Amino acid sequence: MDAEDGDPRFAAWADHTQVGFSIVDYIVFGSVLLVSLVIGLYHGYFGGQKTNADFLLGGRSFTCAPVAFSLVASVISAILVLGAPAEAYYRGVMWWVQCTGTVAIILVAGIFVPFFYELRLTSLYEYLELRYESRMVRCLTGGMYVIQNLLYQAVVVYAPALAFNSVTGFPMWLSILCVGVVATIYTVIGGIRAVVWTDVLQLFVLLLGLLAVIFIGGAEQGFDNVWESATRNNRAGAQSISWKFDALERHNIPNIVIGSFFGILGMFGPNQTSIQRYSSLQSLTHAVLSSIVIVPIFIALISLTMYAGLVIFSTYEGCDPLTAGLISKPDQILPFYVMENLSYIIGLPGLFIACVFSGAMSTISSGVNCQAAVTWEDVFLPYPRFNKLSNEAQTRCTKAIALFYGGLSVGLSYLAGQLGGVLQAAITVNSAVSSPSLAVFVMAMFMPFTNSKGVATGLIAGVASILGISFGSKTLQLKPETLSLSTELCPLSMNITTAMDATEIYAVEIPYPQRLLSISYQLYGPLGFTITIIIGVLVSLMTGCRGSHRVDPSLVHRWVRCCLPDEDELSMRKEQLSFTNK
Repeated sequence: MDAEDGDPRFAAWADHTQVGFSIVDYIVFGSVLLVSLVIGLYHGYFGGQKTNADFLLGGRSFTCAPVAFSLVASVISAILVLGAPAEAYYRGVMWWVQCTGTVAIILVAGIFVPFFYELRLTSLYEYLELRYESRMVRCLTGGMYVIQNLLYQAVVVYAPALAFNSVTGFPMWLSILCVGVVATIYTVIGGIRAVVWTDVLQLFVLLLGLLAVIFIGGAEQGFDNVWESATRNNRAGAQSISWKFDALERHNIPNIVIGSFFGILGMFGPNQTSIQRYSSLQSLTHAVLSSIVIVPIFIALISLTMYAGLVIFSTYEGCDPLTAGLISKPDQILPFYVMENLSYIIGLPGLFIACVFSGAMSTISSGVNCQAAVTWEDVFLPYPRFNKLSNEAQTRCTKAIALFYGGLSVGLSYLAGQLGGVLQAAITVNSAVSSPSLAVFVMAMFMPFTNSKGVATGLIAGVASILGISFGSKTLQLKPETLSLSTELCPLSMNITTAMDATEIYAVEIPYPQRLLSISYQLYGPLGFTITIIIGVLVSLMTGCRGSHRVDPSLVHRWVRCCLPDEDELSMRKEQLSFTNK
């Protein structure tokens, strides 16, 4: 191809064919799956899984480091590994400000971890029944958690499987089956010990894959050139940052700071996945330290994924694969880059797919274990028939529940392929449930006057409001604004067209009041939290607050225990209520 037909680097794209996996890549990917399975088998047969305390809490014997790694691995899913580089590539690195949300760990370590560790609960939602004397609140909140995680797990497996199938031809059904089945098996057999230690392995593989992309790709482009390219094209630098607060703007510094604070507080605070991990630690000191260790690991991973996006942009600055029609979605840019530019390194594509699916397996295994804990503790254990079973029988029942949820996650992943809209729906449900649930626990801990009617109504209102706004914005077919892209260096024979999709519009083109539906997704969390608190407090006040019910001082935070009435005041309330009823 002559020099006039685009940049020689992209000459092969004119007759582009998919780059397949080599036998070494399959061996590398399979080895990660095999080692994860072996860890589960080891802890299943030698770790002692005779009671639910062993299966769900590891006998409360963990130290802080592995649990901190496990918590981060559970949160850093395959969606983030694929989505964050795409965000940096197409819209710049402003999303990195998400790291400022780790300031919420101060509240997690200082308030939530000590409070719930002392309660020694397996299911976080048992606390709500103790606090409000209401199984309805317990089951409602726990049920939302289970549904939220099931849908999210399906997305976590399906999204990377689809991306890799699109750019490598790797069979989607096979990747879903392998990852889902392996994660379920080692979780069911090895319990929380297997989950934690495989999370440590998978986090290491994830880091290794990202570092390989950054250092090999960065060395090829030149690290100075990577940053200069990003700055020149408004992907980085002061000009790429928007400081003005605008709730209807997708990303600006205030939106991201506020949204990330509530997001991280919801993920690592009163959340079953996190509290179950903290409860598995051998002391409160280890629990607090584990929450603190999360911060540098989280920031490092976010930074690596964003910088990987800049490395890729530097490579494709003159010929964008999405505009050129070589990929169909932005989140395919990272796997496309690995297969096109780094496949000459034997085994690296296999390491990278292991990196992405390690994020998926850690999310699935954590979710399956926690869903089993919630279902057994909140649904079955309160009934005498199940409560009277032996420890071994209870453990077998919990493992059967975990197996059921693992199979259901795999099935939903396949279903997601038939119902494309379920992907956005699942991500929306995940963000819609987290912050209202956080608000419920804040009311329970710090507002002794709230009652079960108030918190249940507030929770439903908060979740429904965010779901309504999110689905409403989907009907508008909003398109996030993308920074400038170039195809100047693409081969002329590719016949690239840049026609806009007539069905997609930008938020600024929508008139009021419909435009209010375009509120930034970063503010879904703060909005859901606020709505839940307001409705919860108002309904509690209108329904007599807690009435004559005594609130156990150990079930509210020590900062508000002084606000609890003494026994004489409670007795007087009971007499007044009895007289009124007569």
